[in-house]
Amino acid sequence: MPRLKNIYYIHFDTIDSTNTWTKKNASTLDQNQLTCVTALEQTAGRGRFYRKWISPKGQNIYATLYFCLPRGCPQIINLGQILSLSCIAVLKKKGFSPQVKWPNDILLDGKKVAGILCETVSFEDRIGIVLGIGINVNMSPELLDMIDQPATSLSQLSGQTWTLEQIIEPVLKQFIKDLETLQEKGFEPFRATYEDLLAFKGSPISCNDGLKTVKGVCHSINSDGRLNLLLPDGKLTTLSAGELKLK
Repeated sequence: MPRLKNIYYIHFDTIDSTNTWTKKNASTLDQNQLTCVTALEQTAGRGRFYRKWISPKGQNIYATLYFCLPRGCPQIINLGQILSLSCIAVLKKKGFSPQVKWPNDILLDGKKVAGILCETVSFEDRIGIVLGIGINVNMSPELLDMIDQPATSLSQLSGQTWTLEQIIEPVLKQFIKDLETLQEKGFEPFRATYEDLLAFKGSPISCNDGLKTVKGVCHSINSDGRLNLLLPDGKLTTLSAGELKLK
């Protein structure tokens, strides 16, 4: 599998969405390196389930990582989880205590501080990975209140202003290391760490995958990164995707 060593940056002052731009231009990007597309502002930022991602100018990180993997690569389903762990590792070094809301939202004090959106572009011999991350860095309380779920920012919790480079550059370096481990050994080396960070563990939750809602107790993580849910009848069921909510 390819090893990504170089990072190539593409930056915009204003863009509709870093993910949307990257998908449209994927065929022109170098498949042998990691391309990081960033913007100061997004006019049509989006998260999972096509939710609007509020993207005020200069306050937060709006970035999309682009690289290629072989067709049929089994670890594609874990890429969002790995990026969340890379980001959490950096936030811990900055003094924060994050949790991960399965599959890849990052929480601080029970409120969302970062989200990840993984999309793909198909080519004849490879898959282009479009891995978007938004991190609320210096977002004001007034704008945080406009988000459709409890949200926070690094500045709100730390009482200090951060440069965006202080966060995104170490996240990228950590992600390249973590991606190599994922390619060589799969998700299993990350499973225990991920489960220790798991929000809602042991609590009653519901999970909606867009088609149905399943209710149970948030139980554990499989070696492939899927979530085990303990059903009311005592049986375990395994979830591959969905939106979690506390019951």
